[in-house]
Parts: sequence; structure tokens; C-alpha cells
Amino acid sequence: MKIVQISTWNVPCGIAGYTKGLVNGMLENGITCAVLPIEEKNLKYMTRDEIQEYFQSYIERLIDYDVIHIQHEFSFFAGSYGLNGSITNFHIFLKEILKLNKKVFVTFHTEPSFLQESLPGLIGFGKKIIRKLQWKYYISDLFRSKNRINAIVHTKKTRRIFLDSGFEKNSVHIIKQGVTFSDPTPNINEQEKKALKKQMGFPDDAVILSMFGFISTYKGYTTALNALKVLPANYYLLIIGTSHPNSSDHALDRIIKFIETYKKTSSRVKLTGYLEFKELRNYHKITDFCLAPYEPETILSSSAALTWSLSSGKPVIASKIDFFDELNEEANCLHLFTPGCAGELAYKIKNLTLSYEINQQLATNGLIYCETNQWRNIAKEHIKIYERI
Repeated sequence: MKIVQISTWNVPCGIAGYTKGLVNGMLENGITCAVLPIEEKNLKYMTRDEIQEYFQSYIERLIDYDVIHIQHEFSFFAGSYGLNGSITNFHIFLKEILKLNKKVFVTFHTEPSFLQESLPGLIGFGKKIIRKLQWKYYISDLFRSKNRINAIVHTKKTRRIFLDSGFEKNSVHIIKQGVTFSDPTPNINEQEKKALKKQMGFPDDAVILSMFGFISTYKGYTTALNALKVLPANYYLLIIGTSHPNSSDHALDRIIKFIETYKKTSSRVKLTGYLEFKELRNYHKITDFCLAPYEPETILSSSAALTWSLSSGKPVIASKIDFFDELNEEANCLHLFTPGCAGELAYKIKNLTLSYEINQQLATNGLIYCETNQWRNIAKEHIKIYERI
């Protein structure tokens, strides 16, 4: 069985990292998987016709494969033409692939949230209807068993949304996001922890809170910073990561402005920038809680940043957005709080500092979840579905 993944590749992108994890997991199961890279940065300079020609050039290269698996993100097919351009270009690409009469799979990493948006006025209502019809005609109606094309999503909620949008029931399958799982961060005794804190510039009694991943507004840095303002002076916030190279998000600028404005709190905020794995491990060793205080309107079906936190072996406090809530129902591995509520987050942090047994149980549950869903196992689920359908 010859398999090819169509995805971004070897670039700082969450989907590229996802595909790398899947390909490596396939190798652990004795399956070699090729990759045809999408060069997203080049698409923004192409006309509509050139984008379609670009994806048309893939077709001849796909002929020799038995399974064609596309890792879908709306921006991969948009160029400079937004959502409408993305849907149209993806439709044309899929239609050409279906002519090859191969097994085709699409992992949708983002929900079509625009189908649920409320747009004001009659014009807004009309736009919403047109977009729903466009999605149904161009995308949903292709996902029929006669076409040998199937969708993969990560959560039960996302499955429901795709079925509601017109996908055939038997064409949508749930496979969780894989986890890059290694041994959890080694526990160190209090003396070692104090020594490491001192080495890294923190006092002995510091309670360390960590946030990990590309810095984006939706991850709730403002909520974490506002919580820090009302926490005792021995609480510190580590922000591990940097801005996404393909994003124009203002989150990092807002963090810097916060540091400049709130002088009393600023000394308790540390921006580390990008860290190599060994450095990341050292910061995890001194971390007491990992935070994922995502904003209320955040729509996700997976989060590499969250699974990295769970795999650290430290307790995780997260906002109760739909994805985290669904994950917690299954794994019982998160302390949840109301999204956007900095006071409640601070209250949770202070109280949980005293709850050693609860924290240990949730951290253990998080490690069990990560081990169960490590890439080797997730790749095995993909192989089964490739063979079965």
C-alpha cells in the first residue's frame, strides 16, 4: 500500500508538525509514507488561475499511490483570495483527484465555523445562505461513499458540525490528534528544584506558571497576565515560545505593553522565546502548573500546545472551551475554569497550589492520555482505516 500525504512540510506550522508526527508514527508501524509539500508562502503571490495550475501539477505525481491523504487548512488553498477562494480551489483540486479513482482522505484541522456565524442585517443573512450553499455544493456533496473519499476529524463535536453541513454519515471518522510523547519530565526533589530555580533567576519560594507554544491572542495571554496581577508576589508566569512566522497577530506586542505598564507585575513575567527540547525540559522541571487559558470564542478541534503541556507531567489549568471540555470528559486530566475570567483563574491557581493529591491524579491522567494517543498508536488507527475503506 503506497501512501502519500499532501501537507505543509518542514516549516514552522502546526500542520507540518502534525504530518511529521504521523509520518514518523507510520514508520514505527513499518509503513513508509511519502509527502507532497504545499508551499503556502508562494501561493499568496499567485493569481487564481496560477493556484489552480499549481495544484493541477500534483495530479500526475499522485497516479502511483493507493492512498492520497490531504491535511486540510483553509489557508493552504486560499492564496490571497480568502475563504471563497479557498473553498473553490479545494473543490477543483478534489474533483481532479477523484478522477484518479484512488482512496482519498482529508483531515480537516479547522471547523467550518463560518457556517455558524451570525451576520447582521438582510445582507449578512444573504451572505450566510450563499456561503452555506457554496460549502455544500463544492465540498460536502463530494463526501459520498461512491467517490471513495472520507473525512477525518478530531472530536465528536467537529464530526457533528461536518454532518450538519451535509457530509454523508459514513464518510466522517474521528481520529484524535497524535501526541509527540516521550518520557515525562523527570521529577526532582525540592533541593534540586530550588537550585534550578536559582540558576534560572527565580526565588526559592516561586510558584511557576507556564504557557507553551506559538504566541497568539486566542490562547489567552491577557487572561493569564491579569490573573498574575492579583496573585501573591511569589507567583511567576513563563511564556515559552514566540510569534508564528506566518501570523500578524498582536499578542506579543500586548504582552510587552503589559510588562511596560504594570511595573510591579512585570518582574514576574518571563518571555523565553523559542527553546530547544533540553531547555524546555528544564523549564518544565521547575513548573508547578501549565496554563491554557484560551479565549471564550476560540474554536479548536486539536491543540499541540495543550498536548505538550499534558505530556510534561505537570497539572494543567485550562479554560472550558468546547474542545478542552470534551477532552476532559474522556480523560479527566484538566482543571477547568470559565474562559476569560482572570479572577477565577487566579482563585483556582491559589487553591490548587494546596491540592497535591488532586494535582498528581490529573497529571497522571494527562500522561495516560498522551501515551494512549502517541503518534505510533494514532498512525496505527490511520493504517486500519486506509485498509478497511
